[in-house]
Amino acid sequence: MDHKADSAPAQRRLYVSMILSLDGYIEGPGHELDWFADDNPQFVRYADEMLDSVGVAIYGRKAYDVMIQHWPDAEANARSAEDLAFAQRMNALPKVVLSRTLPHATWNNTRVVRDVEAIAALKREPGKPIVAWAGAELVATLLAHHLVDEIRLVIVPVVLGGGTPMFRTGMRLRQVRTQSLGGDHAVLCYEPIQR
Repeated sequence: MDHKADSAPAQRRLYVSMILSLDGYIEGPGHELDWFADDNPQFVRYADEMLDSVGVAIYGRKAYDVMIQHWPDAEANARSAEDLAFAQRMNALPKVVLSRTLPHATWNNTRVVRDVEAIAALKREPGKPIVAWAGAELVATLLAHHLVDEIRLVIVPVVLGGGTPMFRTGMRLRQVRTQSLGGDHAVLCYEPIQR
């Protein structure tokens, strides 16, 4: 008689990966994003590795609106072979937008879902991890529904003094690792402690 224990299949992991000012903002008071320059070679390598490690990127409506201003044309506007390769991979990556207001997606390989249960269902599918790259509202929703396995914060040594905060509610986190990206940038990785 076989006594194999029933075990639930492993879920895909969902990471939040955000660029953050030292004082905790993801954009400046006027929605500025120019405070972060991506010319740090170690950051570029980190971004390449992150892109290669995930199977799906998810965005909220506001972040999607920002992303489609750049990425669909990024291949044509690439300044180097590395930029072109990154843009091609970014555009080919399956993407999901969590939005009740976006009628349809125009960025290739992108679908729109209306509720957070669709993200929970996506986690239950087999495949590489999922990343949420942008959007404070999206992150708050994912955290409220206990869907986030890890938060990866790229800390940029700039104080914005205001803007859009990364976190809107309090929570406890457990640090799982840190990584220096040189040029004063650091990656701090945390797991949410579920209550």
